[in-house]
This record gives sequence, C-alpha cells and structure tokens, in this order.
Amino acid sequence: MKKTLSVIIAAHNEAKTIGPLVRRLCRWYRRPEVIVIANGCTDRTASIARGAGARVVRFKNRLGPDVGRAVGLSIARGDICLVVDGDMIVPPAQLEPFVRAVQGGVDIALNGYPFPGTKKFHHPTAIAKHALNIFADRADLRAASLTTVPHAISRRAIKLLGPLAFCVPPVAQARAICDGRLRIEIAGQVAVGALNRSRGAEHDQAMRRLIIGDCLEGVNIIIDQRGVRGGFTDLGRKRDLAQGASFIPKERVSAAAIVPTQGEAGLTRLVGELTNAPFDHIRLVLNGANEEDIESVRTTSTIEVDYFAEPVGHDVGRAIGCMQVDSDKYFITDADIPLTREDVEPFLDAIDRDVDIALNNLDRILSKARQVDPPSIVKRFLNIACDRPDLGVSSLTAVPHAISGRILREIGFESIAVPPLGQVKAILAGLHVEAVHPVDVVKMNAVRPHLHNADSGKPLQKLIVGDHLEAIAYLQEVQGSRGNFPDPIRRIDLAERYIM
Repeated sequence: MKKTLSVIIAAHNEAKTIGPLVRRLCRWYRRPEVIVIANGCTDRTASIARGAGARVVRFKNRLGPDVGRAVGLSIARGDICLVVDGDMIVPPAQLEPFVRAVQGGVDIALNGYPFPGTKKFHHPTAIAKHALNIFADRADLRAASLTTVPHAISRRAIKLLGPLAFCVPPVAQARAICDGRLRIEIAGQVAVGALNRSRGAEHDQAMRRLIIGDCLEGVNIIIDQRGVRGGFTDLGRKRDLAQGASFIPKERVSAAAIVPTQGEAGLTRLVGELTNAPFDHIRLVLNGANEEDIESVRTTSTIEVDYFAEPVGHDVGRAIGCMQVDSDKYFITDADIPLTREDVEPFLDAIDRDVDIALNNLDRILSKARQVDPPSIVKRFLNIACDRPDLGVSSLTAVPHAISGRILREIGFESIAVPPLGQVKAILAGLHVEAVHPVDVVKMNAVRPHLHNADSGKPLQKLIVGDHLEAIAYLQEVQGSRGNFPDPIRRIDLAERYIM
C-alpha cells in the first residue's frame, strides 16, 4: 500500500538511539513508513530498528555521509519523504512543519539551521552553504541546506532530480534551484547542533572539508547551467581596455598610486595625502566625467591623468592605471576613500618585506556578527575555497591594497579588472597574500543609491557576487569541481549498484 509519508534514516552504529527514534516515529499520528539504511554497522542497529517497526536495508560496507539517504529515497513509497538522522531524536511536533510545507506545495522543505545571530552561522560549513544559495540567487535561504536534517522532499522532486543526486546534497540543491520548476523554502527551525553528538576533532575536520567540497560541487552546477557569472551583472565593464598590448610602460618607478576617479569631491584631499606619501608616481584614471574637473588636482609633476569620456566599468580603471606605469609597487585606492600617510605606509612596507599582495584587513573592521551581507559571505567563502580561511573577508575587491609589480605582471594586469579573479590566480600560484592593515572603508564609502539601494536592485552587490563566482569558475578550471576538498569517504558506487 502506498504511504503518504516515508521517513528515511541512514544509520551507522546507532544502537543507543535507533530504537527510541523508530518507536516515536511509528507512534506519530501520520503512521509513516520508516526506512532505516543500516550501513557498516558492527552493533545491533539493524535488528533493533526492525524490532521497533522499521523497514531495514543493510549494507555490509559504510556508505559514507548522505549516501544512505539517497538509497532510502530510491525505495520509499511515500508521496512525501522526510529525512532525519539516526542519532537525533527529534519530536514529531518539530517535524510537522516540514511535512505540512510539502503538503502545501513546497518540493524541498529545509531546516533554517544554523540560525542568524548565532556562532554556528559563521562556521566555515555554514558560510559554504550560504554562499551556494547566494550564487544560486536564493540569498533568502541563508545557510539552509539539504546537508542539514530534518528536511522533506516531494515525490516530484525525487523524480525530477533522481535519487542519486541526493548523495551529495548541495548538488541536489543546486540542480533543484537551477531547474526552476521546484519550489524550495525554509519550513522549520530545529536546533540540530544541540542534538548532534560529538565524534571528535578529526571527524569534525573531515566533515568540514567534505561539506566545503560538496558546496563547491554545487557551485559548479550553477556555473555549468548559468555560465561563469551565474547570470549576475558585469555592470558594463569594458574589459578590452584592460588588455596590455597597446600600452608601453615608461621608466620604472619605485612606488605608484593608482586612483580611478569620476571626479569625486574628495579627490583633491586624497591627492594631497598621496603627494605626502612615498610615491614616485600618482596616476588618476578619469572616466565618465569632464576632463576639466580634474585639472585642479594636477599640482605636481608626479601626477598624471588618463582620460576616458565614458565610464570604463568597475575595477577596469585600476588595471588601466597599473598598465600605464612600470612600478615595483602599486598602491590602489578609490577617489572617495579619504586616507592618511599612516594608512598608506603599512601596505607599501608589506611589499618591501616580500608580501606579494597586501590586502585591507577587513576582519579588524567588521565583526563576524556584521558579516552577513552577500558580499561578505562570498568573499569569505572564496578564501575558504582557496584554503586560505585566515584571510577572512579580506579581498582585492576592497581598497586600499598594494601589489608587487613583479607579481602583477605575472598574473596579468587584466586579472585585477575582476579583483577576486586576480586574487585566486595569485593564491593558486603560491604567492604571498596577506591581510596587513585595517582601513575602515565601510564607514568611509559613500552610498550611491543607484548602485547600493534595494530599489535599484543592488547592482553593485550583484556585481561582487558575480565576480566571486567567476573567480571560483577559474579555481575549478585549475583544481576541479571540488577544488582542494576531495571526497574520499562516500561509496556512491554502492548506491549506484543498488538503485540501478
């Protein structure tokens, strides 16, 4: 007889909890079909589950995380499949919202854990899950993921995606979102972190790296389906201008300051400060403004101006300015960021001590509690994906920063026209990238309603998200879809044999 609800439980040596869990589920008024996938068990998990009323499928070998869930989904008879873990006894009252959501038309009903405002919300795995949703243009899902139980899935979603997709939950989630026919929502709030038993630091580290790799695989699905920018705007960048063939550098200087500008009001003050700093050359890239607006700041022979009648696009001015001068050190900032000599020198000093890229240390400015916006999440995730979690939210996207001239010529001037791409290229090349000094650009940066406000669709935010997705596309081109986070645990081959 076809059941309305099936509950899937993957279990490995859960003899202590599987009996009470199955009995509680069987007493639930919904009378679900309870399926236990006992894999690699050396205790009485299977027999206890069967005695408590579950349908049991046994595997001699361990299947690894999530694979048992996929096997359970392949044999479940319910119109709704609810996935829980064998070591967590969640009261049916807390499971009800997930089932009701699917009954109401949701195809994938997720647990909203980890909750915003909590320490777990900033855990590397939560950042990875959150970033995946942002790249999929579902920032509303925050860090909610099919990796986390409990969750409920409609029969329709299982048929469209296929049970094997759920062996790597973020892959199933990315496919579901990209498909466009499936409805995915947060349906409940179960604090599973308090229920999940600790298995030791080594296990936690292995799971952390597995989930990060899973989310990278999910991001790869988005790139494959929607392109390297995932459909996010490039805001009209004139990338062709950042190609160096038409520019001939002049005599080499020791230190050059590069300032893209559209004639901002604070430019005169900034140039004055830069003139007092140890620069041999200051280059202003005026674009999309009247050339006459900048003549008042050309006060010394060290200041030169490149003029473009039309805007060249975000970050392209940085690349153009660097290409026009041959320097040992490039210091890059924006015209609307007031700086002092004390803000400039730590970046130049870092290059002198063999740092290749000296970044603004934004973790000293922004507490983790404030790092909840999409740009902060994708910046942190990119560093995690590059195996550089120590960089936090520091990014070439943010000014000011300094770059060694030798290194910039190595990774290519065009790379910094999409700053996260340049950052990834540098890290993968084994270069010394370091967050060296905090400058509070968050407080200083002027709000531009047409770029920042929700009414305008937050195009600058979307640009930054697209830049980081493009950078991850490059990372995956070099390292593969999981980056440096392989999956040595799962036995998807055993699931394939069983399901096929």
